[in-house]
Amino acid sequence: MLASLFRPLLRALRRRFGNEDGVIAVETVVITPFLLMGLLFSFEYYDMFRQQSLMEKATYTVTDALSRENGVIDDTYIDNLKTTFDMMVGARNPTQLRVSVVRFHAAAGGSYELRWSEVRGTGELIPLTQAHMDELGPSLPIMINGQDLILVESTNLHRPLVTNGLVSDQQMNSRMFMTLRFASQLCFVGVCTPTS
Repeated sequence: MLASLFRPLLRALRRRFGNEDGVIAVETVVITPFLLMGLLFSFEYYDMFRQQSLMEKATYTVTDALSRENGVIDDTYIDNLKTTFDMMVGARNPTQLRVSVVRFHAAAGGSYELRWSEVRGTGELIPLTQAHMDELGPSLPIMINGQDLILVESTNLHRPLVTNGLVSDQQMNSRMFMTLRFASQLCFVGVCTPTS
């Protein structure tokens, strides 16, 4: 008799919990925000790595152009290099470019002499001084005595397209160095005169 009292209640509970109508709609509502966030994060990180890759390619291109130069370069030449760099990077935010020429001296264990340094764009980069050579020395290659090295550094502040609290502004830096290809030195106006 007791079992017959609970039978209708058990049947009602089975019908209630056995009903699967609307489960897909609930799952969709729960999972869609996570899918959209994952897609957004993927896009943001892809864009950040794409921007870094473009910066490195543009920095290499500027360095390569300078390494092939055998005349005296001036402010206009470096301004045009900065314009080319900006076009290649396609940055949404301001970029900065520092071009320096360093000479290696093999005496006394090897030291670097700053020949000249120029900066274009606004940001944290300043023209290098001889005092900076002690800091940069370990990261530069050892070369032949008296050989010049072109050092090009670039920066760009990458701001995410969508601010979400997890991906913040990233300062991207790139550094490239290369020896001269066709001349013994790369001269800037008023610093030196090229030798043939």
